[in-house]
Amino acid sequence: MNNDLFSQVKNLSLELRSLIRQGVKEGVEERIQKRNELMREWFSQVSDLIDLTNEQQVFLEDLLKEEQELLEQLKAEQKQVGTQQQGQKNVKKYLM
Repeated sequence: MNNDLFSQVKNLSLELRSLIRQGVKEGVEERIQKRNELMREWFSQVSDLIDLTNEQQVFLEDLLKEEQELLEQLKAEQKQVGTQQQGQKNVKKYLM
């Protein structure tokens, strides 16, 4: 995100507040319009950043779910292999 853009918005707002308190009318409307344009641009960038963050969050949540499912599958397979090995040991005991 562009910090320079935020600084411009902040500085224009402070300047406008000062001019309005002093009762200055000339050039204030143009500055307000410029500040509003900059604010729209800055908010657009903030919105894009939030959307990107949400997209990243969804991706990471999906990835985590997938990894958890794979882990459960691996545990089930390990349990099955362990059960099979135990069964083979029992068979060998009976054959001897």
